[in-house]
Amino acid sequence: MSGFRNNSFLISGSKLLPWRENHYNFKLCRKNHQIIKGTIYNQDQTPCAGATVLVTQIDNEKQGRMLLGFVVTDKAGRYLFSLEANPKMKYELTVFAPIISN
Repeated sequence: MSGFRNNSFLISGSKLLPWRENHYNFKLCRKNHQIIKGTIYNQDQTPCAGATVLVTQIDNEKQGRMLLGFVVTDKAGRYLFSLEANPKMKYELTVFAPIISN
């Protein structure tokens, strides 16, 4: 596929403590349609089912923020969402540990 890039970043499971927000900023490439997917892991490096991932669009020019939506990880700790990205904006993922864990 021409122009396809796969970027990833790894977040230590020890960062996902209950009652704590975890923010990760990223800038998307120039293509409008983006698919963002990943896996959230617990402190012991096992997949984290039930974690919540919020997606926020940040407009630095107007100092504005807009929540675009959220997803909840599946049994394997995976999440996936798609969005129409504006190349002038930045995007932020906020990860919340599950309220109830097994």
